[in-house]
Amino acid sequence: MSDEYDDVDNDEDFRDDEYGEGGIPADLEADIEERINQTAEDRLHDLHADSGPRSGGCLLILALPLLGLWLLR
Repeated sequence: MSDEYDDVDNDEDFRDDEYGEGGIPADLEADIEERINQTAEDRLHDLHADSGPRSGGCLLILALPLLGLWLLR
């Protein structure tokens, strides 16, 4: 194996001092971060809305034993 690229930080051609470590302008980075946060909030809201209790299932659980007793009579 070659040790040629082990110390990349000292390579003058590799540095990107204009936009920092990520190479993305600050305004674009803020826009991307805002979109990610908004998407995460939307998905979290959808998850909470979908995880609510279903009233029909509860009624079915209560009605089945009563229906069974009525049919056995």
